Parts: sequence; structure tokens; C-alpha cells
Amino acid sequence: MNKKLQIALRAATVGTAVLTEKARPPALRTAHDVPLNGVDLNVDWLTIVLCKDVPGAEVVSWSNPGGSSGTSERAALRVEYNAAGQAAGLPTQLYTKSTPAFRQRMILGAADGLHGETRFFMDFRPSVTMEAASGYWGGVDDRSWRSMVIMEDIAATRGARFVDATEPLTRVQVEDVLSNLAALHGAWWDAPELQELRDLTQHIDNIATLINFNGRCKVGIERAKDVMPTSLVGQADRLAEGTLRSLQMLTRRTPTLLHGDCHVGQTYIAGDGRMGLTDWQLLMRGGWSFDVAYFVATACEPADRRAWEGDLLRHYLDRLAAAGAPAPTFDEAWLTYRQSMFYPNAAWTFTIGRAAYQPVMQSVATCKAIVHRTSHAIIELDSFEALGI
Repeated sequence: MNKKLQIALRAATVGTAVLTEKARPPALRTAHDVPLNGVDLNVDWLTIVLCKDVPGAEVVSWSNPGGSSGTSERAALRVEYNAAGQAAGLPTQLYTKSTPAFRQRMILGAADGLHGETRFFMDFRPSVTMEAASGYWGGVDDRSWRSMVIMEDIAATRGARFVDATEPLTRVQVEDVLSNLAALHGAWWDAPELQELRDLTQHIDNIATLINFNGRCKVGIERAKDVMPTSLVGQADRLAEGTLRSLQMLTRRTPTLLHGDCHVGQTYIAGDGRMGLTDWQLLMRGGWSFDVAYFVATACEPADRRAWEGDLLRHYLDRLAAAGAPAPTFDEAWLTYRQSMFYPNAAWTFTIGRAAYQPVMQSVATCKAIVHRTSHAIIELDSFEALGI
């Protein structure tokens, strides 16, 4: 079936489900039942999903002290247990992300982003020693695209402060994030479990099915041209070719587990100063440099990147080898890194190039700051030459 027709049929199904749920919210009786959001819960269901490994433990009360709405609905969740749950140290300071709204479901569903955090927290996170939240439950109703995940509230438990994408990071902070990525990549390097995840070319195809990706990037280039090198303005078709070739190249490389949306705005500073990564909705498989180039290009101002990037790459490769993966040589890695700079730029010209029907996912100031960094990286690293374009 044509992909656009599939999306249209799915939109009808999801729209009907959203309307039905307003009149009759989903029942919560088993661990397989997916709540509408992180607010309309009950103690019996919370007991089932949070106390399953502790005999006699029960949730006795819960509350929602705050939340926000965006690509997903977010709500803080505080839980109190009976004596057995307290003695076992079950988590009390939690955070939920859900998709009650039609637009949230269609955006994340079409991009295949509904299962990402559930898979990360339930299947992959336990095997990685890194600075990231722990997860406790996740579920997706595949028919309605209703989803929710329950995770640790790291702002409360770890004193986390989420990084504004426009603020500069120090070299030590950038190295710390790269250490986290190396731990993630090394733990799941070429693992058979990765075959269940979409690859990078499938990811871009999913987005293009829902929205004219290249067309929105072209609009974004025009909107951000004042912060880009003049040699890239008007080069939308050439940049699109670079993005596609780069993703095809990275899909063919030895796969590892990718964060998938590893820009600087997905990082946080814990109370002890350690850097961590959050927002795992776009979990994917592909070549390691997709995450590394995306993070470095979005986190570093051009002058800092030029001064640090060789040493940053060596730092990552050392940590990757320490995590048990067969790290490439520096020269091999440097070429791949240069070839991987196109998607970081495209993701943000796409974001600032949004059409009226798309949600406002990031501020103009954030988009321009990152387009400035990534577009200069393409030119300064001669990424076109690296891909033979």
C-alpha cells in the first residue's frame, strides 16, 4: 500500500480513537493497558506496574505536582507505598511522557518514535553504565498510537538542570557526553537486538512520508540564511543530496544503538556536575558517527569545535574501545565524522522551516544557533568533498 495512503488511513483510525477516549477513557486493569496520560491513573494500576517485583508492596496514593506539553505530554508523578514498598526502596519521584493528543500521536507515530523510550528503558538501558534516567514502565497501544512511559524524575532525584541549546558547553562537558555515547555504543555494538529497530534511511523515509522534509529544509535555509555561510545559501538541493548520501553511508556501517536525536538540547547537568542524555524517543540503529557528529556540531561554537574536535574524537574512540567495541582508527573515524555533518544541519533547517500545520518544536533563537554551528561545520570540514559531492 502507498505510504501516504497508509498515513491517511492511520490518521482516521487515530482520530476516531482520540474522540472515543474523550468520552470513554481507557480502562487500566493490567500492565498491558496504556493510560491516556500521566494524570488519569489509579492506585491499582500503579501497583501492578511499579510493585510487580516486590511481594506485598502496594501503591497507596499518588499526585501530580506539575507538567508541560509539547511533542508529548509530560507530568511529574509522586507515589507513596505501603510499608513493604517503602522497605524495598521503590521509586517515589517519577515522571511520565504520554501522547493523549491527535497531533502528538501522528507526529511520533509516523516518525516511528512511539516505542523508542519504552525500548530504551525496558530493554537497553539496564545494560549501559551511563548518566541517564532509569525507566520503570512503558507501553504503546499500536492501534490508537496511545503511549506512555514512566521514568525517573531526574530533576528531583539527581538535581538535573536541562541545557539550553544556545548556551556554550565547556570542553570537559562535551567530553563527558561523548563518554556517555561511547558507553552506549560499546554496550550494544553490532548486537542482534538492533535488528528490531529502524535504521537511519528508514527514519528519514518515515518523516518524508508525513511531511515534505526537503521542502521544509529549503524554507529553513531561507529563514536562517543570515547565520549560515553564504556559500550554502541557495544550495538546498546539494545539501539534500549530502543528507541522503550520508544517511545511506551510515546505514551500511557496523550498527550500534543510536540515541537518534542527539543534539545539545537533549543533555542535562546533574547536581554533581556530570553530563547526561535524555529524550530517547528516536532510538535507532546505524553508524556511531551519526550521534557523535550530531552532538559535537550542535554543542560547539565553530571556534571551539575547530580547536577541540580532533581531541574530542580521540577521546570518544578511547572510551569506545574501553567499552569493548572495535574502535576504528583515527583516520577512518575522522573521514566518517566529516561525512556525518549533513543531517545535523538538515534536522534544524527542517525545524525552523516548519509549515503552519507543524508544531513549534523549538524557538527561532535555538534553531538559528544550531543552524549556525552545523552549517559552518559542513564548510569547515569540507563535508561535500568527504562524500564526493
